Amino acid sequence: MKTKVKFILAMLIVFSSAFSNLEAANKIQIDSKQASEMLNKDKKIIVLDVRTAVEFNEGHIKGAVNIDIRQPDAYSKLDKLNHSVKYLVHCRTNHRSGIATDYMVQKGFKSTYQIMDGFPGWAANNLPWVK
Repeated sequence: MKTKVKFILAMLIVFSSAFSNLEAANKIQIDSKQASEMLNKDKKIIVLDVRTAVEFNEGHIKGAVNIDIRQPDAYSKLDKLNHSVKYLVHCRTNHRSGIATDYMVQKGFKSTYQIMDGFPGWAANNLPWVK
């Protein structure tokens, strides 16, 4: 009987580890140069800028969708997005984009990429952006 219990506990640990690894695979950390390369190869990728509207209006990646993660309706806006497409998520320092991508992974988004050097990295690498 004790052997069966140990076996069941061991299997539960294995399954829970496997599922947590699958979840983690949905969030990939990249830098702005990698993000730019991805955008050049796949025009269906959506750039999600989670900074404030003021920050966004000062400059943003062309075609980016702005959802200020600190606004009360941010999570309901994220929930309405297509969960099956790839998202490149960024902010200024990677704090807000981390919050957004973690939420998106929990909600079952297929592929979320967090741009770790954020918009400042994008601009510093002389990648194209608009005002």
